Amino acid sequence: MKFVRINPPGSFCTQEALRDAFRERGGTTFLDVGCGGGDLSKLLCDEGLTGVGIDFSERALEVAATLLDPYIQQGKYRLKLGDLHDLPDDFVKVDLAISYMVMEHIEDDVAFLQKIAKFVKPGGNIILGVPGRRDHWSLEDETVGHFRRYDRDDLDAVLRKANLDQTSVWSVGVPTINMLFKVSLWMIIRSGAAAKKNESQREQTETSGIREIPWKTVFPSWVRIILNRATLYPLFLIQRLFYRTGLGVVMMGMGRVPD
Repeated sequence: MKFVRINPPGSFCTQEALRDAFRERGGTTFLDVGCGGGDLSKLLCDEGLTGVGIDFSERALEVAATLLDPYIQQGKYRLKLGDLHDLPDDFVKVDLAISYMVMEHIEDDVAFLQKIAKFVKPGGNIILGVPGRRDHWSLEDETVGHFRRYDRDDLDAVLRKANLDQTSVWSVGVPTINMLFKVSLWMIIRSGAAAKKNESQREQTETSGIREIPWKTVFPSWVRIILNRATLYPLFLIQRLFYRTGLGVVMMGMGRVPD
């Protein structure tokens, strides 16, 4: 059976939460830190923004380049291979910086946020997605290079320590991701991914966003009939009821760069 990359229900929920956050925070230009395969960059480009994606994984950027080729050809998006901390402070100035499932891979998360803020215009915003709830630490965290998970207060504290204001933290994908958590972990174990525990933290991180795990990140093509934005729309409505709770297995944090 041939498998293709299709977003699982949880990814659809987190992407819709990003749309909600973007509508709240606004902007016309963006930087995607740790863009991976480019799914979130494409979402923002589809919304009419112009952006830049950076990642230190060549494999991930190859995937992103294919996905975002129309926008690259139009000059509305570009990719940069490298590490955030190696960029000069004048690399770019944008209205919005996003970084999804990256900060948990960074030992000094406050310094990471402060570096991102250098690329955001005063009054602009940063939106982050991270694994939520310390009590849900699992094999997946140990095979993809995570240093930590975040409770709601943890993430808010990091945003404030990085000198961001107008901070907000949402629980994302509740109850969908919560209900699928153990199923997802079983699929990881079944795929043999536990062997990645023996890799270095950087090696785990480089492939974390582009892993192909049957029935978790890749599916038979017919599954698109079931997994699409239209059919899953009721889940998006439900998750909004839980944004202000601490229940999320995924947390989304937002903060404004002071004027």
